[in-house]
Amino acid sequence: MRTPSWMLIALAAVVTVAGCSKKRTRRAEVVECSSISLDSKGTTLCLVQLYKWRRPDAQKAAEARAHELDSLKTWQEDSVWGLSAAKHTRDLQTCRRGTEQLNNCLLIAGWPIRRAHRTTDSIWSAELPTHRHELQACMAKRDFNLSSCLTLYYKWDSDRALATADSVTRARLGR
Repeated sequence: MRTPSWMLIALAAVVTVAGCSKKRTRRAEVVECSSISLDSKGTTLCLVQLYKWRRPDAQKAAEARAHELDSLKTWQEDSVWGLSAAKHTRDLQTCRRGTEQLNNCLLIAGWPIRRAHRTTDSIWSAELPTHRHELQACMAKRDFNLSSCLTLYYKWDSDRALATADSVTRARLGR
């Protein structure tokens, strides 16, 4: 039994038209709203007003999309960062040998603020026993300001030295 050729052509046309139709999917609506909004609240509002979503569903989808976009951004930043790993290693070695505070030196070298802070905190944590000894040595000098001692003698970051001095003072006062 042979199918007439005009039926095959008509069937192919229907399949083609169906494949090319612009049927809106919920995913496409979320993507569109997130592309015109700055945050998940804006995406939620867009979904509710433009596509008549229920607010709880819109909020859940908007938060999931915001998380997805954040993850993609982080992945892209990490990928680009990894391309210059050798340069970043040299930057870190140079800054650790220098006289300037590590965090500031890394920022001047072009590191993003978040990475510079994270690297500085990681190195600080690794050297914690040394820093405790430095703190004890400065605390023993009663005639010297604690934060000044830590900054001048041991090259502590001024913000960290001030915070430590405040914490020690609060502890001494019993707060």
